Amino acid sequence: MSKIINLKEIEYLDTINKKPVFDNEQSSLTLLSFKAGVKRDIHVDEKDEVAQIIEGVADITIGKETFRLKEGEMIVMPAKTPHGLLAVQDTKMLLLRPKHEHK
Repeated sequence: MSKIINLKEIEYLDTINKKPVFDNEQSSLTLLSFKAGVKRDIHVDEKDEVAQIIEGVADITIGKETFRLKEGEMIVMPAKTPHGLLAVQDTKMLLLRPKHEHK
């Protein structure tokens, strides 16, 4: 069933806040919020993921390079490449990923 989703309707918590948008047998889309200073530690996934910043600013490290993303920007995090995030400002982000085990 289709419905309109407000991508900015997620609150900031002291930890990463995750709100599923959809999750099916092929892929998932998750809305996340990070207060300034909150980070997602470096980790590795088996498949590509895409991050899109909806609000705020975040530093996303992929391999040995760090990218500063702002509202309206997105980046692909390639499979089997270490990556992580640090919220520079309060940040809301969409994360699109194919079905896989996320550690």
